Amino acid sequence: MPFFTPPKNPRAASEVTKEWLEVVLSQYESRTSRKSTVEVDSFEINPGCGKCENFSSEVMRIVAEAQVTPAGGTPSPVHYSFIVKFISGNEFEQEASKWMGPPKKELLALSEILPALNTFQKERSGNRYPIHAPEYVYGVCATGEYVLMMQDLREAGFQLRAAVRDLAHLHAVSYAFSRTQDFLAKYPDFKENALINTILKTFNQVILECLQGSLKVHEGKFPGLVEAIASNKDKMVNDIEEFSILNEKKAFVCLSHGDFWTNNIMFKSNEEGAIEGFAMIDWGNVGWRSPMFDLQYLMHTSTQKATRRDHLKEVQTLYYETFTSAAASLDAALPHWKFEDFLAEYQKSAAASMIFCVFVNLITLSEHGRMFNRGTLTTGFSSWVRVRMSRIMRLIPQWLLHKMIFFNLKKELKIYFDDLASMSNPEMTTRVMDLVTEAFQDFVVDP
Repeated sequence: MPFFTPPKNPRAASEVTKEWLEVVLSQYESRTSRKSTVEVDSFEINPGCGKCENFSSEVMRIVAEAQVTPAGGTPSPVHYSFIVKFISGNEFEQEASKWMGPPKKELLALSEILPALNTFQKERSGNRYPIHAPEYVYGVCATGEYVLMMQDLREAGFQLRAAVRDLAHLHAVSYAFSRTQDFLAKYPDFKENALINTILKTFNQVILECLQGSLKVHEGKFPGLVEAIASNKDKMVNDIEEFSILNEKKAFVCLSHGDFWTNNIMFKSNEEGAIEGFAMIDWGNVGWRSPMFDLQYLMHTSTQKATRRDHLKEVQTLYYETFTSAAASLDAALPHWKFEDFLAEYQKSAAASMIFCVFVNLITLSEHGRMFNRGTLTTGFSSWVRVRMSRIMRLIPQWLLHKMIFFNLKKELKIYFDDLASMSNPEMTTRVMDLVTEAFQDFVVDP
């Protein structure tokens, strides 16, 4: 027997087989009808999202026609449509992504945590605050393997108020849940990681330095802004680090989606246009942190400047009232957390929101598309070596890793910031500059 064996699960859409689908779908059907078997008649694989809608994953839609046979029963035809998520890139890039944590946390969120939270809120509130997410079908996160299969949901518009309410429900339910048991003890993958914090700090530094460089050639158009960013870079990075660190001084922490914007929100409307269904998808950035980032991120990636100017206080009030009401109903009231305290916490997350939203708008609106994790998969000994080499990253001193990430990330992002500097992409330029000037006006950076 060789010292390396081929993976049991596909690593990319190109490796999905009829036999694998039959095993997975048989397991899925057996949840509701023991010992069911599935025979796939045909299947096809299509892209599961559009250009730049997902940065580090390969998201595909699998549609299959099959025959399902329950134990001792007769076959019946079934149509399946599922979303399947792989990590993009070569073996080294895939293992590095898993080592950083997001893939496993997303799998845990869909397979264990969200069902547990829904059971909790159903018992406490009679299902008044359900958390809607795609149904988990199948997943594995192991050395050399990662695949996540979930229910297929289709987008049908965007409703800001409904999104804010459901976001507040997620935060309130998970906060109340944590009051009854130690969330981080139960799910240690969500604990703080000093090395990951170093990587995020490096990311923030790169974004600010590249942003400063891109705007410098247009300093006359934005008087004082480049100088303000230059003189406040270190303070902003430190403020973000302080906001991100979990400690007993925070009013509360909870399960945060981490990528809550229009591309990851699905609504189902009836014939009259009223919303009758809602779900949050793409839990790849889920974490245990302050919930303020989710709300900031939603407002700055999914609304225009005029909406934020005219309706921000209304949205903040809706979130605060929804959260506090739900938390109180779940026996987790925050009597000393006033609206003014909420606003102060919201403001603390503004710098982190600006940086991540600048990044998201650059990638999604640039004509260059996604450029990350461009490696290709191999097989046999070459694949085995790449997987093992990824473990070397864990042994690299943090100071050296910081330098490596800084220069590599700066190189990867150069094409996007060059696009911004050219000012030839009006939509991207407007969105990014709105974010930066708003941050300047709101004293995220000091004048």
